[in-house]
Amino acid sequence: MERRIAYILSYVTHPLLVPMLCLLVIRNSGTYAADLDQRFNQYIYLSVFVLTFLLPLGLIPLFRYSDLAKGIHFTEHKQRIIPLFTTLIFYLAAYFLIKKLPVSQVYQRFLFSACLSILFVLAISYFWKISTHMVGWGGLVSLIFSLSIRFDTDLMWFLIIGIFCSGCVGFARLHLNAHNSLQVYAGFFVGFLTMLIVFFM
Repeated sequence: MERRIAYILSYVTHPLLVPMLCLLVIRNSGTYAADLDQRFNQYIYLSVFVLTFLLPLGLIPLFRYSDLAKGIHFTEHKQRIIPLFTTLIFYLAAYFLIKKLPVSQVYQRFLFSACLSILFVLAISYFWKISTHMVGWGGLVSLIFSLSIRFDTDLMWFLIIGIFCSGCVGFARLHLNAHNSLQVYAGFFVGFLTMLIVFFM
């Protein structure tokens, strides 16, 4: 039963979903970054959804067919290289599209941080298997923390939920023997520190 729950958690908390969750946090943060013109709002949501979720997800069957991956989670660290590289290209496209808009730099910074995080995971994956799930969720928790500090806004409930979900994700990855403890903790801190540094640089 616990293993089934862990599988479900691993799928519903997949790192490809994190950018959309980041947008939801920003849009409900109560900061000026949340106050967007409706045209920009739809454009940003659509761009991020297509480029950071739909297209990377759509390529997974191709990777599986070509034996580059055995599943959606890329269990072998060297299987991740090509999928991560193509995902990075899509994320960079999203970043440069949003960068052109006359909107808060919060959107640019969170996407730039996501690109950097993927680049770090890509480099690490040549010799080690860091948890991409935890990199994503570490970035999300850091985004909430950074918004609350930088804009002096109360996001305590978002932070509590983010930390709780991160713990559940870590439990799932450990329970499935997808990672060891060091890979889980390292993933969280890579994601957290990357977002934090980008927001306050």
